[in-house]
Amino acid sequence: MSKKTEISFEQALTELEQIAENLERGQLTLEESIKSYERGMELRTLCQSILAEAEGKIEYLSKSGSGETQKKTANPKSETSSRAATPPADDDELF
Repeated sequence: MSKKTEISFEQALTELEQIAENLERGQLTLEESIKSYERGMELRTLCQSILAEAEGKIEYLSKSGSGETQKKTANPKSETSSRAATPPADDDELF
């Protein structure tokens, strides 16, 4: 980015959405469109960077003691309730 200012992911995304709306309307001059596009690309890069950092943090936090990544759900259920909700794999078990 040309300016080193602190901007949150939400602020960047909101500004990016506004730029997209303005470009889609087609009412900007060519020069305004180019500047808006450039700013949009800066914001896109910033958002991707913030998301990549967040993904890295989540991956780090979800690693087990052995260093292997653990797959976890956002709302884990207890073992017994998840087994009860899982349908049998074989049709013969239904009867």
